[in-house]
Amino acid sequence: MMLALDIDQWKHSLGRWEDDATTAGLLARRLAVAATAEHLRAGHDVVIGQYLARTAFIEELEQLADRCGAKFCEFVLDIDEATLADRLRIRGVAPDRPEHAVNNRYVGPDDAARLVTSLLALRSSRPGAVWIDARGRLADTVAAVRSLLAGPEAARP
Repeated sequence: MMLALDIDQWKHSLGRWEDDATTAGLLARRLAVAATAEHLRAGHDVVIGQYLARTAFIEELEQLADRCGAKFCEFVLDIDEATLADRLRIRGVAPDRPEHAVNNRYVGPDDAARLVTSLLALRSSRPGAVWIDARGRLADTVAAVRSLLAGPEAARP
């Protein structure tokens, strides 16, 4: 019953979201917090995959997990500028999800350096975050996250 929550998908499902994308994004985050709270209180896990270079929303989610008695795990997918630019270029040509097609209008390969740099401050401001090398295959990145979530207790019989 783990919930994989995609805030961009929620934002893009709001009527006329493009008229005020900032307000729509903030509303989608509030909806995500409410849904996360409900799901955690029911005893289920929640995964939120989101580019977050500023810490306010991360801190809000961390506090929510604490209030709900849930464990908070924070991962930052670490990628270099060239790899990110290549991935954004591929996504621009062949988006595999509707929200990617929309986001391609706002973020492209020329933004890679800015995006990578924007995450660097998280190393000092969020020292508990685990950085995962995401330059390889998606399957390898997912396996790394799963392994870290399982923790040492997963190795016990």
